Amino acid sequence: MTSLAERAHAAAVFIRHNTAISPHGPSRGEEHARTAVRLAAALGLGLDQITTAPDWQRRRTSPAEPVLATATCPDTNEQYVFLSRFPIYDDEAFELLGPCPECSGHVPLALVRHLADLGTYLARPPLTPGDIPRPDTVPDTFSVDEGHSRTCRYGEVL
Repeated sequence: MTSLAERAHAAAVFIRHNTAISPHGPSRGEEHARTAVRLAAALGLGLDQITTAPDWQRRRTSPAEPVLATATCPDTNEQYVFLSRFPIYDDEAFELLGPCPECSGHVPLALVRHLADLGTYLARPPLTPGDIPRPDTVPDTFSVDEGHSRTCRYGEVL
């Protein structure tokens, strides 16, 4: 086990290094690196268990384009995909992405700020169409997410 100071230093080095080498430019590189550090800390994972990628489906032309972050469980190799809609804000919750019960599109199913939020989501049975109208079952962004198919009754046309 490494000390807190060593882990903090490693996180700072990770951010500096990834900012410098990012194929998406320094500002996007920093957003990706900070997203990875935040998610790793929230889930208690190592930085080597988090990968990030641009989210081409939810692109914007403004600063801080969305970042997809994939966390891989070191014991089972199970993967969880998270969306950081505004990666420049460190207090923003991650959105856990999963299949829409109607169209199977990759959409936000839960807000995750820490490991317990993920645990609460995983303890529930899979999402069904009957869950959608109930408050607190899906994030507010569920119905406006670009991951829904065009014919999905849950996705709003924007």
